[in-house]
Amino acid sequence: MNTAELKHQVLELPEPERLEVAEAIWQSLDDPDSLPLPEWQKDLLDERLAASENEVGRDWEEVEAALWPRRT
Repeated sequence: MNTAELKHQVLELPEPERLEVAEAIWQSLDDPDSLPLPEWQKDLLDERLAASENEVGRDWEEVEAALWPRRT
């Protein structure tokens, strides 16, 4: 069986089974963090970092209040 046939068979599986296969493949990698990023991903990360440089963070109390407002 070649790669194209294998892909075709996997893509015909129900979604939960495709996820199981994807997880098994991911876990089989020795060190996924050591894999090089494609240039487009590097560019996207650089854009997002540049866009966030002027952002001001919020402290936990503000975030908590926004997520879980107190009911009176």
